[in-house]
Amino acid sequence: MDRTEFQNDVKDILNHLSDPAYLENHNLLNLFFTGEDAPITVRMHALRDTIQKSINFLQPPEGTPSNATEWRCYKILTFRYFQLKEWHVIEEELGLSQRQVQRDLKKGLDALISILWDHHTSQSQEVEQGEAEPGEEAETYDQELIKEELKNWEISYDLINLSQILEQALQLCKSLMNTEFHERIDMKDVDTSLNVMVDQVLTKQGLYKLFSMLGENNSNLQAQIKTRKLNDFFYELAFIFNTPNNHTSEHWSIAQLFFTIQGLRHHFTEKDGLTEISVILPVKKQISCMVIDDVESVRRLIERMLGSYGIQVFGADNYTNALNLIQLVKPDFILLDILMPKMDGWQMIKNLKTNPQTMEIPVIICSVLFEPELSQAVKAAAYIRKPINRLELIKTLQDLNLIKTVE
Repeated sequence: MDRTEFQNDVKDILNHLSDPAYLENHNLLNLFFTGEDAPITVRMHALRDTIQKSINFLQPPEGTPSNATEWRCYKILTFRYFQLKEWHVIEEELGLSQRQVQRDLKKGLDALISILWDHHTSQSQEVEQGEAEPGEEAETYDQELIKEELKNWEISYDLINLSQILEQALQLCKSLMNTEFHERIDMKDVDTSLNVMVDQVLTKQGLYKLFSMLGENNSNLQAQIKTRKLNDFFYELAFIFNTPNNHTSEHWSIAQLFFTIQGLRHHFTEKDGLTEISVILPVKKQISCMVIDDVESVRRLIERMLGSYGIQVFGADNYTNALNLIQLVKPDFILLDILMPKMDGWQMIKNLKTNPQTMEIPVIICSVLFEPELSQAVKAAAYIRKPINRLELIKTLQDLNLIKTVE
């Protein structure tokens, strides 16, 4: 079964978890039960239990307020597929629009399918130990599917306790892989009070893939996980373990996808029989930025570019909304588009520079128009031509002493 077929089967079976007659002949019934032949009822229970545990993995860390956005994916999946609530009831209970519920449902389903797929493939590898390793084509196909799923992912940067995320990822790996490898993982050097600014779902998925790599590839595992302060804004999370003889990079390649989409920098090194994987995590917001652009996808792109540098991004699609937000959040700098309907960007920067409340805020013009001289004339701090290049944007902010980076 390839991942596309698996994905469709998961979406189908979720709507029939309480229908024994339907489950009896379903394709997924035997995938999550690896023991000897058992009655249908036992297999059904194993399937429901596996799905429930996987949904539980989406719960946010302990202490997260019950009305926080981090709960949405978990609550929507639980309400709909285990409590069998109607969509309008879910919308009312969560206080969300139909569109927002469906968007969070898609995020939850994407994460759930990824978890269940990992479970299925890990079991398949155990059953087929004597067979050859999966080929490069299969790995590439799997990674491409995940990339496709992440294309429209709306990243949500929140302050999350790192120790709790690590523990949840480790427990999920333990429950799905039926292995005791966690007992050989030393996490005493992880700062239990450390909170990091990341997307909770994506980060937890990436950490789960790292633990999966450790559990599957090294029967004699000895691993240490530790955190190290780099500066006031960044910490390093490091996995150090004895390099396995039959090391495969599939899990690490997929983990990188979950880290990279957030802009989290990461490193992989092997030396003297030890492998070290490190991920650089922002621990707090350095500064805030106002993006004034009428195109939502551009605002979201900039948020992705700047999120891993601890920059809080606010967006506005017109001058009136921007001015209201500027007065409220007092951003440290502004990224301004020039070509916007109903408002000339050149006039907007003039207004900003003559308004006592905004005149001291650096304005960086981002436009398809090549007008660096005019930008300088209207007192813009810098000019960047669209399409925006991440490296150019970061260098511009460094040159203006607006951000710090990890050396």
